[in-house]
Amino acid sequence: MKKFVNIFALIFCFMFSGFAMAKDASDEIKYLKKVQVNDETIVTIAGVINYVCPKLVKNASKLCNKKDPVGSAVAFQKQLLGKGTIEDLDDLDDDDLKKTLKKRKILHKEGAMQFYDAVEQFKKHFAPRKKAKAFALKSKWKEASLHEEMAWQYLVKCASRGIFAKKMVDGE
Repeated sequence: MKKFVNIFALIFCFMFSGFAMAKDASDEIKYLKKVQVNDETIVTIAGVINYVCPKLVKNASKLCNKKDPVGSAVAFQKQLLGKGTIEDLDDLDDDDLKKTLKKRKILHKEGAMQFYDAVEQFKKHFAPRKKAKAFALKSKWKEASLHEEMAWQYLVKCASRGIFAKKMVDGE
């Protein structure tokens, strides 16, 4: 009987370790797939930035660079805010806001605000992706996958706001 229990325990341990290895492999695959989805989403976001940025700023060639869409988006934010904050713009009444935006060569108020928010959401994806990579380096695939998923949530919010901005500048 003792032999039977030992063999059973050995088989159980072997089966469980195989299950754990399969689970790790499954989590690693999930992580790698999410990385690919996020990278593809960023390419799409870059296309939206390259489309929208020139439609938001007068003399956009000085600001919007198709080779550096993220830099263009950040440069747009700086132009929009001047030396202030988004709260400063929010505090202005509509007439003062229009005057301020005109001075800053912003062509479309609603589109500019949506685009600003899109860029803010994009910036938030960096921290979870950094954590995901750190977990992946330690082969902690479940945690890596969860953080990559969190990054994707910010990218989706960014893409959604970017599409709203595109529709606004196109008059849709």
